[in-house]
Amino acid sequence: MKHHLMIALGLLMAAVFSYRLANALLAPGLGVSELYLAGGVVIAAALIFGGLKERRHVRNQDSNQER
Repeated sequence: MKHHLMIALGLLMAAVFSYRLANALLAPGLGVSELYLAGGVVIAAALIFGGLKERRHVRNQDSNQER
């Protein structure tokens, strides 16, 4: 169940931070806010990939127990 929460939170964060980053990049100049938003996208990606890895691990455990 933990992997579902990680994936869902990661997708939500990715949507929010990506939208805000796209709007921030339209303004001239780069600053700390763009770095903050890019960091949010990286953390969201880490959550998504971590959740997917956990999901694969749980599925492999279930298939091994059936044998």
